[in-house]
Parts: sequence; C-alpha cells; structure tokens
Amino acid sequence: MGQASNSINVPVATTPKFGLGGSRIMRFLPAILPLLGALILVATRKKLGPDSVPADGTLIVIAVLCYIAAAAALLTNFWAPIKALERFGLIVGSLGVFFNLSSWLVRWVTSGERENWIRMTNQITGEYHSWWFFSYIPFANLYDLSVAFAFGAGFGTMLVSSRPKGRLAGALSMPLIALILIFAIFMGNEFMNLPPVLDSYWRPIHVGVASMSYGIALVSFTLAVLYLMKDGLRIESMAIAVCSFLLAGFILFSNAFSFFSASYKLTPVIAGPNGVLAIRPLQVIVPGVGILVTISMLMLFAVVVCFVYYTVKNNEQAKRIGHLLLKASLIPQAIGLGVLFYQMRTMVGLGSRVPDGQLPALGKFLAASSADQMTITQLVDGARNWLGQNSSLLTFNSRSNPVELAALLTALVATAFVVLFSVKTDRIRESLPSKERLDSLTYRFVGAAFAGLAILLVTGAVWANESWGRYWGWDAKETGALVAWLAYAGYLHTRIAHGWSGRRSAYFALIGFLLVIFTYLGVSFLLPGLHSYAGGLE
Repeated sequence: MGQASNSINVPVATTPKFGLGGSRIMRFLPAILPLLGALILVATRKKLGPDSVPADGTLIVIAVLCYIAAAAALLTNFWAPIKALERFGLIVGSLGVFFNLSSWLVRWVTSGERENWIRMTNQITGEYHSWWFFSYIPFANLYDLSVAFAFGAGFGTMLVSSRPKGRLAGALSMPLIALILIFAIFMGNEFMNLPPVLDSYWRPIHVGVASMSYGIALVSFTLAVLYLMKDGLRIESMAIAVCSFLLAGFILFSNAFSFFSASYKLTPVIAGPNGVLAIRPLQVIVPGVGILVTISMLMLFAVVVCFVYYTVKNNEQAKRIGHLLLKASLIPQAIGLGVLFYQMRTMVGLGSRVPDGQLPALGKFLAASSADQMTITQLVDGARNWLGQNSSLLTFNSRSNPVELAALLTALVATAFVVLFSVKTDRIRESLPSKERLDSLTYRFVGAAFAGLAILLVTGAVWANESWGRYWGWDAKETGALVAWLAYAGYLHTRIAHGWSGRRSAYFALIGFLLVIFTYLGVSFLLPGLHSYAGGLE
C-alpha cells in the first residue's frame, strides 16, 4: 500500500466571472440596467424638455427593431453557436426593454405637459386632482396598455434569458413582444382624453396590473412551449396546432377577408386640416392581396391534413409533403404582406373603388342625424356625390385595420417559427434546460400571472363601482378576464390538488395565455361592451 499523503486539499481561489454568464448579480444586469437607463432618460426629458430625447413613437420603433434583432441573433446562435452573437442578442434585447420602457415613461411626461400637470375635475370651480402626477400615467387606451404589456413581457423574458440555457426563451418571446408593439404602432399613439367618469386613481392601478399580468402570462406561454419541445412533442403536432389556430382566426374572426372575392379590405380615411376622420362603414378592396392570403390558408389547411395523416398512419410521404407545403406557405404570406403595404402607399382614386353595397351605409354615416328622414335612394346619391367630390382626399391608413394587419404578421411569424424549429430539432432540445426546470419556471410564472389577474379582477370591480355604480355587470371584457383567471386557477388546482405536471400542465398554460390574448384583443374588437371605449382600454 502506498504511503498516505499528509497534504491538505486547500480550495483554490477563483477569479469571479463578470461576464453575462458570471455571478448571479451580473447575470441579471440585462434586466436591471434597462430600468435604470429609462429612469435617467425620462429625468433628462423632464429636466431639459421635449427636444432633449426622441419622442415616444420613435422610441417604440427603435424598441421593435431591437427586439427583432435580438431574436434573430439568439435564434441564429442555435444553428451557428458564436459567443459574441449570444452576447449581442442579450445586449440588444436589453436595449429593446430600455427603449420600450423609456417610450412609456416619456409618454407619461408628455401627457402631463399637455395639461400643464393640472387636471381639472370642475372647469367652473377650478378644482383639480390632488393626485395629479399619478393621474397622468399613460393608460388611456389600448396603445398604452400594449406598450406596458410589451415591457412586462420583455422584462420577464430578460430575467429568464439571463441564464445560459434560457436563451431560446428570449428568441421565442421577443418576436411576440415585437408583434405587440407593431400592433400598437398600427393603432397609433395619439393622446386621448378619458370621460371624467373614468378618470379615477383606480385606472392606472387596474390597467397597470393588467399589463404586467399579461406580460408574465406571455413568458409562461413561451416556457410551456419550450417544455413541450423538450418533452419530445413532434414538430408536426406543433404545426397542426399553429395552423389550426391560424385557420380558425381566418375563418371565424376576420371581417377583412372574403373567400368569394378573395380580397383584403381596409377602411379609408380623410386626411383633413384638423386631423384624420375615419369613415368607419366604408371598406375598399385592395387588389391582389386576398388571393395570396387565401392561397396561403389553403396551403396551411393541406399541412394540417398531411400531418394528421402522418400522425395517425405514420406515413413518411405525408410528412415530407406537409413540411414542403409549410415552407412554401411562407411565400404567398410574405408576398401578400408586401403587396398590401405597396398598394396602401400607391393606390389612388379610392372613391371609385367603393362597392355599391356600401353606399347606403356611407350615406347614412354622412347624413348623421338627418338619415332617418331620407330614403335609400337619397342616401346612395348623397354617398356617390360625396365620393366624387372627395375621392382624391381618401387614403389608406394602417390604423384603420390594426387587428387584421397584426394578424397577417402573426401568421407569418408563427409559420416561420414552426419551420425554424423543424430544422435541427434535436440540437434545439439539447440546448434547453431540463424538463423539470422548465416545468418549475412555468409554474412560477403562471402563479404570478394568476395572482396578477386576481388583483386585476378586484381592482376592476372597485373601479367599475366608482364609475358605473356596480361591481360586476358581466361585460364582455370582465367575463373574458374572469375566464382567463379561472384557466390559470385550473392549472394551479390540478397541479397542487391532483399532482398534475409536465405536458398536461403545459397545455393548461397555453390555453390560459390564449384566453388572455382573447381578453386583451378579441373582446376589445369583436364583442360590444363598456370596455369598447378608448380603443379597447382594459
């Protein structure tokens, strides 16, 4: 036997790592630094005036570009691992959060300066809010909510992406965040004054909780998708779900598409000296777009058929055809979007393109209160005369149909993601954290979203009682928020009481987020209710 060593193993001091993957504090810098930077920027804006920093609309555009660039860098890093590319993705993603929050804070200051930071409650007596600074928090419409929603999602994403194996969460979340902001840009960032009955200190509390809860829910959705990928969910099954969702939206919810005329319609507006007046009943066909959208949807339907047949019969030929069609569907989708935006910028003489079937509605809109005393013939003649006189003033505006435009972009992005995940799928699965880690993270974020939605319901009820004299009225948005909260309650109940975890819980998290999105968007634009004011304010 050899002689026992008398030496003592002394731990060797190691130099701490200060990179993005180093110490715990340094790892969270991509999430923390944007908050500090935004506070410095808004302080500069408040001190030096509006010319000292870019306007809030410019900051949002920069934020979108940052989110897209970060997602591209992080995604590319999975197929061509480059440390510098990964760092670039994190840094630019952090900048996206910075510009996102800065835009919202600058908008807050601008909102206050519009009224010289004095919001009157009674113009006669000169009474004003004692909580004046708080009252200018920008939560007056769906644009404001969307910007805050995107920030909540961006902040949560950077917390998850700070871990080396959480990068794909950022790559998946950031395009969704960019879509939210693009939708906000389509709606427009004009300021609006709320009715006095709604100008309550409960408004920023309620809507602020909503935006943060929605952002947390988006991150939980991303983590649930990653869990399913790690658990071995077939890409074909994911494609079936995504394509079915897109087809359902195309068939059931869009009023801008027509199978018969294969056309896409936009609401024209009048650009006048006093701003833009939307002619809501009027829609004009944009040639060439509808046929491309319809072709792409038919291709996605064929993808579903092929992948269902492959799943049931394990037919490799159906699998190959399905993947080919899925990739090919990107072509008409991309061309359709290009044609749409080109037509919006170049089409003239829109008055002559108005279908005859819309003339009575246009005539009634123009006649306003006098419409009840006029015949259909008079309404149609009035509409024709008006179109003949004002045809050159009519123009397309992306803000007329923000949901439809955002839906086309979402369809393209969702399809592209499925195509990307079908390439080197095993490589992506290996780069993800363990299933247990993803399941645990999803549980934490769902728990936070559940708590936030609960506070949302309570504060909304208190605000409703103050504004409308009742706590609950089964308004469409109230009901939608309740259903989304119950979905997350079901996730937690089945997990805690019945031991559910893994795939079943992940599916619950997906359903919960889809209900959140329906509450955020679908209820605002599809169902009538008290929350239809202010462009769908939460």
